[in-house]
Amino acid sequence: MSMPAASVEGHLVISLRRSGQGNRVRLRSSRPLLASRLFEGKPSAEALRNVPLLFNVCGQAQGVAAVRAVESAQGKPACDPVELSRDRLVRLETLSEHLCRVLTDWPRFIGDPPDPQRLAALLQALRALRDRLDPDGALTRTPGLTRAAESPDHEPRRQALQRHIAHDLYGCRLQDWLGFDASAMCRWIAATDTPATRLLRHVVNHGWASLGCIDSQPMPWLDNDTLITYLDGAGDDFIAHPHWHGANVETGPSARLAAHPLLAEVRERHGNGLLARLLARLIEIAQLAIYPDTQQTVRTSANGLGISQLEASRGRLCHRVILDGGRVTRYRILAPTEWNFRPDGPAAQALATVDAHDHPGARRQAELLIHAADPCVSFQLDTEFA
Repeated sequence: MSMPAASVEGHLVISLRRSGQGNRVRLRSSRPLLASRLFEGKPSAEALRNVPLLFNVCGQAQGVAAVRAVESAQGKPACDPVELSRDRLVRLETLSEHLCRVLTDWPRFIGDPPDPQRLAALLQALRALRDRLDPDGALTRTPGLTRAAESPDHEPRRQALQRHIAHDLYGCRLQDWLGFDASAMCRWIAATDTPATRLLRHVVNHGWASLGCIDSQPMPWLDNDTLITYLDGAGDDFIAHPHWHGANVETGPSARLAAHPLLAEVRERHGNGLLARLLARLIEIAQLAIYPDTQQTVRTSANGLGISQLEASRGRLCHRVILDGGRVTRYRILAPTEWNFRPDGPAAQALATVDAHDHPGARRQAELLIHAADPCVSFQLDTEFA
């Protein structure tokens, strides 16, 4: 018996108040963080069928993380071509999420209408690539696969998508754009007219490039044994408020690309503020469109105890599963939003830097910072700057 499709997204309420000592930020979440308990007591095959249905956002990444966690528990990894195809599925989904943000959300921040036709054409091309990689959904539903689907027209389609993205977002070849230094990037922002450059120009012209600059660290690859200790510990406080050895870690494109030369140079000038975070999304779009085949490490443990980690669109996604025979006895999911939007985390600290004296612009600053941190749920922003 399959559970019905349902949304477990929940909602964030973000309160930003001006006080005598600066801004006061409060984050409240209605996210049902233990929704994965619905899988407990069910056969693992049923859980794998329903993970992408239960989580509407980043369903492909959730599915890949789930099947790898089950494989880890069973000690039966898939073959390398299957893992490569799974990585490609996640990369295509990440590219889709980023394109939606840039082509739908970025224009609205500056009062421009979005271009649904342009986005629809790109999403259609991405769906075609995904359907050829996983025509029957087996990549996320079947543990221990030994063969991946063949797609002889994959490369021509990928190159066509790359040209389309280059024209619509960058106005130049992606390889050329990725070679820009900070000075060339400034010239590109000033002289090129695309949905991407319009928002970046708006941010620079309003003096918001350094907005949201905080002291944080890119999330390292988390040690599986330590992570299991936290996830299996008494209670589920770690799921709601994750932490890592006392460090203020963040996850997502800005963290993944911390060592990129262009981003490093922009951070030298403006810190890890709004401009750097927006550029990180554009750098990742270009890298994903060029599509180098890099494979994430998959570790196998067996004995019914499984864990998987992968980089999804918004950051690190972790699945932990314990099996007894073919049934799930424990299932926990730790999503990127819990890292970035924890009460004292990177998003809250960035929002504390909003210029509350700039009443007309303060709310827009806050909205841009929330967008840059990119929660995987809807949010309500309450502000009071009087």
